[in-house]
Amino acid sequence: MPSQFSGLMIGYSGLTAAQVSQNTVANNIANVNTKGYSRQEVNTRASDALQTFTTYGMIGTGVTAKSIDQVRDMYVDLKYHQNASLLGEYSKKQTYTLEIENYFTDTETVPGFNTIYTENFYRALSALKEEPGSTTARTSFVGAAQSLTEYFNVMSANMEKTQSNLNEEVKDAVDQINSIASQIATLNKQITVIELKGVVANELRDQREVLVDELSQYVDVETKEVEIYNYADPDHPTGAKRYVVSIANNAQLVYGYEYNELECRPRGEKVNQSDIDGLYDIYWTHTGMELNLNTPNLTGELKGLLELRDGNNNEAFRGGVAGNAAAGQEEIEVKVDKDYLTDPNKLTLAEKGIITISGAQYQYDGWEYDQDEQKYTFKNLTYLDSNGVSQKGLRDQVDDEATVRIGKAVDYQGIPYYQAQLNEWVRSFSYAFNLIQQRGQDLNGNPIGESCFFRMYDEVEGKQQDLKDQAEDSVFGSAGNADGPTYNLLTAKNIRLNEGILKDCSLFATTYNAESSVNVDANDMLFDLESIKTDKNKVSFRGCSSAEFLQCVLSDVALNAQSANIFTANYTNIGNALTNQRLSVSGVDSDEEALDLVKFQHAYDLNAKIIQTMTEMYDKLINQTGV
Repeated sequence: MPSQFSGLMIGYSGLTAAQVSQNTVANNIANVNTKGYSRQEVNTRASDALQTFTTYGMIGTGVTAKSIDQVRDMYVDLKYHQNASLLGEYSKKQTYTLEIENYFTDTETVPGFNTIYTENFYRALSALKEEPGSTTARTSFVGAAQSLTEYFNVMSANMEKTQSNLNEEVKDAVDQINSIASQIATLNKQITVIELKGVVANELRDQREVLVDELSQYVDVETKEVEIYNYADPDHPTGAKRYVVSIANNAQLVYGYEYNELECRPRGEKVNQSDIDGLYDIYWTHTGMELNLNTPNLTGELKGLLELRDGNNNEAFRGGVAGNAAAGQEEIEVKVDKDYLTDPNKLTLAEKGIITISGAQYQYDGWEYDQDEQKYTFKNLTYLDSNGVSQKGLRDQVDDEATVRIGKAVDYQGIPYYQAQLNEWVRSFSYAFNLIQQRGQDLNGNPIGESCFFRMYDEVEGKQQDLKDQAEDSVFGSAGNADGPTYNLLTAKNIRLNEGILKDCSLFATTYNAESSVNVDANDMLFDLESIKTDKNKVSFRGCSSAEFLQCVLSDVALNAQSANIFTANYTNIGNALTNQRLSVSGVDSDEEALDLVKFQHAYDLNAKIIQTMTEMYDKLINQTGV
């Protein structure tokens, strides 16, 4: 049977619920500009009714404020995180493709390839044809040729600088991921401690969501929260929950109170010939395993940075073992068929590095390539196990057709790709130019012989070296051969103009005929040198003439830049729409909260009126009845 004072208790419950609702509205309004704050609302329900054993059976007992809940849409949050990762990836690509595009700029104020090569270089060559014996004309041409080598030196240096910046950004991104993971794990513990008392830590959950939002910019994120069950009684939950954050295709970053750190390890060896030293690979600290970055689901700034830094247009070294190789053998032959592995001008193999044979990793120290058989020989193999222990030679016997790979195939045109394009043009052009020059005689009547107009600067030796015509010998490698380096070792970074010709321009040949009776002040060779500009039989770059180098490369850069711009704009627009959708659900609207404030004020007043009315009724009943 209900108490005679149940009316007062009902009014009191309504008064309390209205007051809790008013306080919640006040908290919402106070946090209207707080980043990541989710609007809160009071979850109320009717209190348990009492059985009265009367005709009406049950009587209500008022209202109960069950909980104060966040207002969130988890599906919108998921879409937001996915979009933030894609936006992070393409915004980085947009920034750096613009930078690369600027490197290839050719304007009146910033002379580029067309100005230096197709105009200045051939203008000077044309002037030299008119006066092949003129010191002024020769000096002018030599100066134009030096400007051409310096252009490629600077371009290669710019690419290295960009790759270095990307490498540092990779490390910064990994540090940020580790920092966020640490903060999420700490918040998980604080939330669990509070919520074990039967309340919901809304403000801490908001802080955690802000961190997840930030994390999703760097890498793809998946989150889930699961009940923790008692081991002694697995059918009943403990009341605690475990919050799990996964990245890079379900690799666990945070697991409740614990988190796994990533670390950046500098590479001991280069993957590509023109890579800078010390590029970082990313590993899990707790397992020592490399973070799998080849998953199709990987997105975020980290992916964008790595593709820009390591993108080789999917042109990584891939081949098969040529015949069986016995355990302990220190060399292995590998057959290849891709044009970028069989054309010396396109080779990007580093002098030494890490080679993977049937899943096992080995270090190689030098290589040779046989053009006739399309076969590589990797030398001085050393097996590397997961504990860092090494042994000379192959660990196991390797069967015929076993797979061999070096580095990763990154299907994006990043810095290694553009370095390879620069190197290919430099090798093709230098080879054609030197080949013509070596058949002539200088102004003094001396044959040029093996001396090269364009040379390679050897940083180890600290001097220039003439280049060996590899067409004369089908076997060449990472150290050239006994007669000197071959053209596959020439790069945009190390190309130089013959220092002897820089000092004495009379050493430059303008004629083929070495007969003493012929005037050495002739220009017959210059016509052939001039034809290099447009004759694809002498120099062919991607099916185009040497003069069309800039158009070819710029088309690649422009395409990548356009793609990055379009996707960045698209994902920015989608992000704005998702942000608005989030705000419509979780954001605090001042007008709406003002209406709620009035609504709960009226509810409070009405419940106060109920108590006042009940008080008057009880006063009449107790003090004025039956007296």
